[in-house]
Amino acid sequence: MISGSKKELLDLIKRTGTLSMDDAVEQLELAKTTLREHLLQLERDGYVERDYVRSGRGRPSLHYQLTSRGNSLFPSSESALIREMISYLKSQGKEETVEDFFETFWEDRLINTRKKIADAPADKPEVRVQILMDMLDKEGFMPEYHMDEEADTLTVKECNCPFSEVVKETRLPCKLEELFYKKLFNENAERTTYIAEGDYSCTYNIPL
Repeated sequence: MISGSKKELLDLIKRTGTLSMDDAVEQLELAKTTLREHLLQLERDGYVERDYVRSGRGRPSLHYQLTSRGNSLFPSSESALIREMISYLKSQGKEETVEDFFETFWEDRLINTRKKIADAPADKPEVRVQILMDMLDKEGFMPEYHMDEEADTLTVKECNCPFSEVVKETRLPCKLEELFYKKLFNENAERTTYIAEGDYSCTYNIPL
């Protein structure tokens, strides 16, 4: 959990939308060196990203803003609202509509991932894995992975479920997530741990 002055910094960026170093120094009354260290760490961890903002004729100034992972640290009722919507559609006999939505969502996700892999400079397992990790990280899964070169297998661990509220209403995202790995890597990909059943992560073992 992020706390202390790093949490204050994230709160400030959330309130302002974008934050320069000078504004951070003025509003938080912390040394510039301390703030720079905090921002570098938060950037490495994927919570903030930098951008250059031009104002007038001078050189553009460096600003920081939250990433989707950074925004996920703040309370949101969006997932609960989607869960309620799914419940309502099911109560109205619209289960096929719910299924069509999720199947289309995961198919688009697969197509986009394959396109990124196809555009990558080399057709190597590690390239596909890094593209996948970047995508999962942006989506809030907090992913980890391990490649066993001797056994020629990949283990992907998703330490967070951004669809946790939705899964309380339907397990369809979980089914489609496993199919996603099978289609992207190998038909023999298998989920071995499962957050929805009380495990700490969803883990996939994938033969390469």
